[in-house]
Amino acid sequence: MTLNTNGAVYPETGPRSWAQRAPLTVGLIQQCAPNIIGFQEVNQGNLTTFAEQLPAYQHVVGNAYGDNPPAEYTSIFWKAARFTAIDSGEFWLSQTPTLPSCDWNVPYPMGATWVRLQDRTDGQHVLIVNTHFEDGSDGELSRVEGSKLIVAQIAHLAPDFPSIITGDFNCNPVSAAYNHFMAAGFVDTYHAAGHSDGTDSTFHGFVGEQYNPIEWGGVGPFWRIDWILARSGTQPSQIRSCRIIRDAQPPIYPSDHYPVLAEIELNH
Repeated sequence: MTLNTNGAVYPETGPRSWAQRAPLTVGLIQQCAPNIIGFQEVNQGNLTTFAEQLPAYQHVVGNAYGDNPPAEYTSIFWKAARFTAIDSGEFWLSQTPTLPSCDWNVPYPMGATWVRLQDRTDGQHVLIVNTHFEDGSDGELSRVEGSKLIVAQIAHLAPDFPSIITGDFNCNPVSAAYNHFMAAGFVDTYHAAGHSDGTDSTFHGFVGEQYNPIEWGGVGPFWRIDWILARSGTQPSQIRSCRIIRDAQPPIYPSDHYPVLAEIELNH
């Protein structure tokens, strides 16, 4: 699963507050029961809720990024009964990726978190990378260069075993950043599951079915910016399903993004 949580601190009251959204978000996760989750825009309030109410999961907090205090993180959660964490780390979308840094026209740090997991059932290793790209025209260079950097980092971290990328990429699947991932051998699980892009958006701005990308300044009929990308080791993977989860209790939504859930059979 991938989900931009929209943080936990603003606003403090009303249907968009974390106090109102948390039960719906936790219930949705419990219902879907994903083995692995990549969260974006995670504040400490989100982490506290998830740690208390999702005890089956272990996690890495990940890198602190963005321009809005308090800190936001790209956190990764996984079911402890299914996976053992072998290693983890983070890098930054810049020309100095080992240091907290900003670059490519974005005036604040953006980055990615990774964790190498070992499946307790068959011993297979998988690399999970979770990221959040900058939005808007000012973020175009960062999205392009960031996608190249992530591909290069994965080539180093997982040269011969499967990898999965989750994230809020703030661009549609016709973008240069998306094409870099496809050229590197990644599969868009949404397309692989038989869906085509038409009007399906993952961002909805807390208005659900009333969301219209054009009214928000978009240039197309959809805004599918939250992806789960997968790449095998040496044998093809099978994408069993992928769906955008629109469960909500309007005016309360889990977030201003819909979660995306994929079922993937990874092969070495």
